Amino acid sequence: MIIAVLVFVEVFCMCAAAFFLFRMNGNTFSESASYAIITVFMLLSFIRQISFITGYSIISTCIEFFFLIASIILIFRHRSYFPGIVTTLKSFGSANFVPFIFLVLCFLYMAVHAFLSVPKEVYNELYNIIIYEKIGFFSLAVAAEFPGFLPVNHSILFNTFLRFGIDFGSGIFCFLAYLSIGFSTYALARRYSWHPTAFTIAILVMSMPRLVVQAIYPGTQIISVAVALFCILAIYRTVEMPNLTDLILLILGLFFCISGNISSMIFAPILLVLSCVVLFRRHGIITWKSILGKNFYTFFAVVPAAIFSQCWLKDSWSGVFSSISFNNDGIQGALANFIRYILESFYFTASIDIIFERVFKWNMAQALESLYNFCVRPFLGESGAVQVFHLTGVPNEMFSFGPVGFFLVLPALLYAMVKGPRRLKAVATAFFVYFYLVSLIIAWAPGNAMFFELFYVCAGFSIAFFFPPWRFTKRNKKFFQTAGCFLLFFTLLTAS
Repeated sequence: MIIAVLVFVEVFCMCAAAFFLFRMNGNTFSESASYAIITVFMLLSFIRQISFITGYSIISTCIEFFFLIASIILIFRHRSYFPGIVTTLKSFGSANFVPFIFLVLCFLYMAVHAFLSVPKEVYNELYNIIIYEKIGFFSLAVAAEFPGFLPVNHSILFNTFLRFGIDFGSGIFCFLAYLSIGFSTYALARRYSWHPTAFTIAILVMSMPRLVVQAIYPGTQIISVAVALFCILAIYRTVEMPNLTDLILLILGLFFCISGNISSMIFAPILLVLSCVVLFRRHGIITWKSILGKNFYTFFAVVPAAIFSQCWLKDSWSGVFSSISFNNDGIQGALANFIRYILESFYFTASIDIIFERVFKWNMAQALESLYNFCVRPFLGESGAVQVFHLTGVPNEMFSFGPVGFFLVLPALLYAMVKGPRRLKAVATAFFVYFYLVSLIIAWAPGNAMFFELFYVCAGFSIAFFFPPWRFTKRNKKFFQTAGCFLLFFTLLTAS
């Protein structure tokens, strides 16, 4: 527990110092909070990867200690900002008193849960980094049978806990990633709506059952989602006011998206293309060459970019794809998979299905399977799937994306494609391209909902454009806030 507390103090101080720096740079409160969390993740990952490559853990210890002391000094020097932060939170809380207090209580519970012991099987995806570290990178690299690393950008954040065999406190990074998603969603939603609507949308996104579960148990998936949403926020900030800081953070974020999750391998190139289209269409390449060329110290970003690209890990990409079954049925398989994923998104979550069955005597999973068997299977059969499509009895489907994904995110993206401004249209197109590529590349299997966290969570802010002020009344806001808070509470109740 002592190690967990020390790691929390370290990360908290670094995030607080980064928050002050971004606030002084002109970022809004929510932008500063989101930026602070992800930049600290990038800093810690970079330091620990350097230490891992060289084989000297003392490098990581010394550099992290230096940044901790620097953060404490910076916080002390800018302590005059604290009253302003308290005033901002008070005014925001008074305007949204009931949902704000409810969220604070839920977040406190989730923060405490992050320090609790978790089952050992939760660490399965993280153990490889400890094996690699014990043997040594260079020893493995020169071996005749090189095992091939998985990308370690996100998993190496848990290195401190794994090294000491600690199962307390390792959920800290996941909970912070969850908060970053909330802040990023709010900041992006503010581009298309007023404060109350943006706050409502942030509640709805943060209430997605699968995201809530990811926030309280250690894993890298939620970090991948938070980093991808950070990149979208960086794209917006960079195109709105071209500057070096946001541009460098965007570039580093695009490389930092790469992780051991295949979804990040698909989404990172899409984000890169989206960035180029949006930035070059708005300002042209000359503007960006000028910004980068006038600041010689931008070349220092090349080293972390190279590390985050994971190009130094031999055969790392093959390791990511080794456990994936691919769709061998082409467009027909992609169409079948598209329908399966749409039906899965309608199947909110197993816990809600229990309520439907007890109250209305109606089993949602069985109804959707019957619909699929009647309308789809006679024409497409099992194209694109590794086994028969079903929703019942699948542990990984216990927590899906809830009603928000099907009834709000999907219509919002379609509406943005038709009526949205050019920038939002480009973002919506990028999300649908991702949906199509997942359907085309990966064969359907139970548990594939994990590939769509990037789609439903990162696209959540588009609901703001779907809720214009003349349709989204005060009464509607209260209804959606209440529904989001109830879903969040119910998920915490069933997941803990």
